Amino acid sequence: MLIEYIVLHALIIGKTAAGMGRITDPEEYMEYIGIDIAKRKFDFCIIDIVLNKVRAGIIITNDTGFKEFLGTIEGYDNIRIGMESTNIYHANLYNFLIESGYNPVLLSPVETKLMKRCRIRRNKTDKIDSWGIARYLVISKNNTINMVEYPELKQYVSTYFRLIKKPAAVKNQLIGDLDLLYPRMSSMVNINAMHFNDIINNIDSIADNNYRVKYLNSEKYEILKSLIIMGNRNSSAVNHDIRMNIQLMELLNNQLKETMELIGKQYSNADSGIKTIPGIGTLTGSIILSHIGDINRFDSAVKFRAYVGMDPVTKQSGGYSISSHISKSGNPLMRYTLELSTVSAIRYNPVVKRYYSHKKEQGMNGNKLMITCANKLLNILYSFMKNNMDFKDPELVD
Repeated sequence: MLIEYIVLHALIIGKTAAGMGRITDPEEYMEYIGIDIAKRKFDFCIIDIVLNKVRAGIIITNDTGFKEFLGTIEGYDNIRIGMESTNIYHANLYNFLIESGYNPVLLSPVETKLMKRCRIRRNKTDKIDSWGIARYLVISKNNTINMVEYPELKQYVSTYFRLIKKPAAVKNQLIGDLDLLYPRMSSMVNINAMHFNDIINNIDSIADNNYRVKYLNSEKYEILKSLIIMGNRNSSAVNHDIRMNIQLMELLNNQLKETMELIGKQYSNADSGIKTIPGIGTLTGSIILSHIGDINRFDSAVKFRAYVGMDPVTKQSGGYSISSHISKSGNPLMRYTLELSTVSAIRYNPVVKRYYSHKKEQGMNGNKLMITCANKLLNILYSFMKNNMDFKDPELVD
């Protein structure tokens, strides 16, 4: 306990000295409540300003449990409530507390992980974690992350990426069945072309000579028709699988289209300068918006780049110092999105395009050039989102 207390206050002093935060004024908050949330229950721990445990308990995650927890904390004044961001599990309790008039904070898992490690014993329990989270609330408010400003947009983006993985698996199964039932079809028809769907959706009509595939010449069409007729005489089970997979692909494509339309509506209603930045499309912009949350939680563009994982890794020894590569320690989806956006921005964003040409003239190329341009785009994103301004090319501004 003594060592943990020393470590905690060393962290506070270190951050204060670095100008990164401050210890919360004890007159502002009298008790700190740490919450560790799981799927079906959550542990809470209440401590005072000198780290003494006041109360702890376990609550079931449902409406009755939330009301029970509310009754527990209503007896305390000037409290600060914190919970670790768990992607989905924290949302219901967080929203309940907001609606009940409280202002809970979400803590970065990266930051709280450090505090959890500062224990003599390496036991890992939810009870211990809630205690660690409560103690961590003493540290600066700069270590908190805000609730995502666009929760519905984030949910739609999550649904989109969950759906987008499924058609490929179904298509591979479909191709395997087609090769089994209709040999040579995949060698005659480009399975990635649009007319592949046209063919498989009209297999019966082709066999009955009631549908002409305009993408194939007469010779290939006759071969295809004979393959289909021959295949239809064979395994009815495989034929059934083919038709089921065709229907499933159509369903998945419709779901993707519908989800993308919902993303587009949410994105168009978002109040953010990101929508005006050339090179940032609807999907990439939605990913960025839904994952960043409140841009004001980043004090500088440097910290924003670190969140994405685009900050350089520096190796230093004595008088020797070199930045070898990016850290890649941030959000992987954000980094992937940035890579796509950078390629687009080099073509369509005048600022990034000029920057790319300038660096290339200086002899920079390959991955180093792309990373440099990606960081330039991140700086643009940070600036216009921070100030909530529409994009303007500085060279065209009077």
